[in-house]
Amino acid sequence: MEQPEPSSGKLKGLKVVSLLTLLSRITGLARDGLMASLFGTGWILDAFTIAFRIPNMFRRLFGEGALTAAFLPEFVRVDETEGRAAAVALFSGVAGRMLRILATFVVGGELLIASLYLVAEMSDRSMLLCELSLILLPYLLLICMAGLYSAALNGVKHFVVPAVAPIVLNLIWLGGGLLAAKQLAAGDDEVRIISAFIVIGGMVQLSMVIYQGRKFGITLTGRSVEAAENTTRVFRAMGPVLFGLSITQINGLVDSLLAWGLSSGNLEGVDSMARFRLPIGTAGALYLGQRLFQFPLGVFAVALGTVLFPRFAKHAQTGNHSELNKDVIHGLQLVLAGGIPASIGLWFMAAPITDLLFRYGQFDAHAASMTKDMIAGYGLGVWVFSGLLIVNRVFYAANDQITPMRQGLICVGLNLLFDFVLLPILGGPALPIASVLATLFQLGLALEVLRKRFLSLGREAFVPLLWRVCSATLLMNLTGLGVLYLTSQIDVSHDTFIYRAAKVFIPMTAAVVVYVGTLLATGLSPKALLNEPFGITDSGDR
Repeated sequence: MEQPEPSSGKLKGLKVVSLLTLLSRITGLARDGLMASLFGTGWILDAFTIAFRIPNMFRRLFGEGALTAAFLPEFVRVDETEGRAAAVALFSGVAGRMLRILATFVVGGELLIASLYLVAEMSDRSMLLCELSLILLPYLLLICMAGLYSAALNGVKHFVVPAVAPIVLNLIWLGGGLLAAKQLAAGDDEVRIISAFIVIGGMVQLSMVIYQGRKFGITLTGRSVEAAENTTRVFRAMGPVLFGLSITQINGLVDSLLAWGLSSGNLEGVDSMARFRLPIGTAGALYLGQRLFQFPLGVFAVALGTVLFPRFAKHAQTGNHSELNKDVIHGLQLVLAGGIPASIGLWFMAAPITDLLFRYGQFDAHAASMTKDMIAGYGLGVWVFSGLLIVNRVFYAANDQITPMRQGLICVGLNLLFDFVLLPILGGPALPIASVLATLFQLGLALEVLRKRFLSLGREAFVPLLWRVCSATLLMNLTGLGVLYLTSQIDVSHDTFIYRAAKVFIPMTAAVVVYVGTLLATGLSPKALLNEPFGITDSGDR
């Protein structure tokens, strides 16, 4: 049995990963702001978002999702029990097999898209979609391999370079966008250049993690019988995980395809679909809404999951259920304390954030209105998606890949049902709201299973924290809305960047101060919560 770690080391790396993820999200928002200013929410941005969806979905499935969930627990187990050389042999076997699979997919996809492009008669927007897909598809291979190297580095508790790599991609993306905007006049030429720079960024990312991996002895080596057996075990475990995560990612892809397919330009003369018709630019607005909602999700929940997952895997593999129980409770408490106020804050600040980040150049008031509705819809689900991210990692660490898969099947069905029920009522905002509702249902199912299997404590572990968080969030919301109203009344002759920034940062600062102050007044210290679960002693008693 492993010995409990000191408090100071329990979430070692969280602050560094959170800070670097914050920088990644900031540079990501800068690149998205550039894209919005160049293309607005018209058909060019719609085509780009759909083309980028495919490699991005594979990144989340293979680079950060199923492969990591199946590979990391086995990598940690082998590293702990058989030594680093055996763990590296496992990594090499998984990397070689994954490289062959992804290369086959990329080549096949390129041939299929090229055939459609050359043979089929298509509109200009569909042709651009094919061209961008041809350019971006190789990025799929690069980013997934970079994700595998990053998982191995996380397994040896190195988090810095994997967290820096996305920042480098964003900077290269920004550089390509600025260069294209300066040198080219046509929007479709600009987006082609930007897509090419994304592929270059993927090459740089992969080079970074390969170089850092060598410092820890993580390299591609020769095959062995033991490594082959462990590799087969990883891929067997990966199947259900891949299927389950595919379902979750398909929700986002389906929403984007619905936004593209139901847009006004594609439904002319189809009277039966009139009540489902969406304005052109909905797919682009949906993409920007997802990007904004992923800001708090990435800065906190993804960083938390990155640091906790190796711990979950270690406790599960060594049978230390006491520490696993404590870490699970700790992670969920942090999700509640950070996710609930983030959800409410993103909801009531959606409009000023949209104006500050995107409303420039071709991005007009109509585009801003569509985008802020998407941000508000997704914003309400920050705590939901965060909670599901942590819970599913517990199942994967315990080598239970079936439960998330089954629950994901239910989720995708509910998402489609909610889409078609809410679309005639709410229009475009129905897409993010349907995703939040379906994921909330999945989270409820997952928590019930988690409670029965892994948690020795029930509601008593969360109720004392939850009422404090909800009370603080209510006061935070009232304060933020009040300060936002007062800030909006300032008489300015021009809608300047400084004024827009003031409308965002003054209410946000006031809201954060009130939230933290209320938590402290009720006896909950955010700083203490980062180190230990609230109200839980080492023995697990309140």
